[in-house]
Amino acid sequence: MINRNNADNILYSTTMGLCLLALLFLPFQQGYALKTLRIAGEIALLAIIISPKKYLKTEQKYIALSLLALSVLSFLWFRIYKTPDSEYVGAYMNYRDWSLAGLFTAFVIPVVTSMRERSEKIMKNVHLFIALLVNLIYIIYAYYQFFILNESRATLSLAYGPNATGAAYTITFISLYALIAISTVVTRFRLSLLIIVSFANFIAIAATGTRAGIIVYPVIIVLTLWNELKKHSKKTRKICIYSVIAFSMASGALLYKPIMERVDNLKSDIAQYNENNSVTSVGARFAMYKTGLESSYNNYTGQSLEERGYKIKKIVEDNKELSGALLYLNTHLHNQMIDTLSTTGWLGVILNVLFLISIITFIHKKSMPLMYAYVVAFVLYGLSDILAYAIPVPLAWLLTLALVCSLINDKEKI
Repeated sequence: MINRNNADNILYSTTMGLCLLALLFLPFQQGYALKTLRIAGEIALLAIIISPKKYLKTEQKYIALSLLALSVLSFLWFRIYKTPDSEYVGAYMNYRDWSLAGLFTAFVIPVVTSMRERSEKIMKNVHLFIALLVNLIYIIYAYYQFFILNESRATLSLAYGPNATGAAYTITFISLYALIAISTVVTRFRLSLLIIVSFANFIAIAATGTRAGIIVYPVIIVLTLWNELKKHSKKTRKICIYSVIAFSMASGALLYKPIMERVDNLKSDIAQYNENNSVTSVGARFAMYKTGLESSYNNYTGQSLEERGYKIKKIVEDNKELSGALLYLNTHLHNQMIDTLSTTGWLGVILNVLFLISIITFIHKKSMPLMYAYVVAFVLYGLSDILAYAIPVPLAWLLTLALVCSLINDKEKI
């Protein structure tokens, strides 16, 4: 008969294997990735039930608990307000999908981050291999669409969903997993590999034409290299700086036209917004932010999408210059905190903040500065979009969060 310890090891190995498999499915079949994560979550929950004391004492428990609370709140909101005849049924289902992915990940995190001294070295190498493999798939996919097929914006496999914007966010979080794996596991040529992987991902993100990604990812590159350069000599730092300048110039020359097109579009949208025309990409975002806040400032525990839509329409009736907000009324408000305020209310906003605090606290305890780039990406992308919606983007940051926490769970050996 299998004893508790052996059963626990089997459940851990199965959960970890399924999480890695879900990540491998992600570039091609997000539906299969979610189903695989669901099975991993169910197995992880069984492991927690068998050995509750072991998993409730892990340092990542606060990340798991805050994510669990946030996911349950989102799912309950969906169950309370979604009706079969709702005009926003598609949006409701997308909020539900994210909440389920968050729920499964909350069960997975305590299990995959538990200490396994015998397999630690093997698992770190597995992390490195999977992270680089999946990241390489995304890079090649984006390059193929943009440079070979001459598509105006690389969308990966998300052409009929989050499209190019979702592709940029996905590449970002997958690349962060790869960069952290390199920084943690690789010893020889680590700095060179970090530079190459960083700029390869930047080109892939620029190929999506996503302005937020083009702006945010250089910040991630700086954080990545700054953390690494502190460990090297002055001579190596100079070489690194020259290399970064060279790669930046090469990237700029390669992507000058598409980047300038997006910059010109940005300038045009802002100019039109200043002339009271918000029916543009940027103008609609500004309109959504303003109407979202005005329609939700007194929303403490939640409101339906129907109620939110009614309030926003009333605001637009009195302020025609905000009509751009109506363009995305059947989806979301393109800002993580404002959209949360407009749906699950101030309670949801508080849980979002607590979730971020739990991640930052974990980073501080583990002394892993590079992981701050993860928080920076999450927060900055959340200013112009929502990351907790549908399947592809949430799966990218949820799976990588769980796997990164697993990778760095042993502070003394990092």
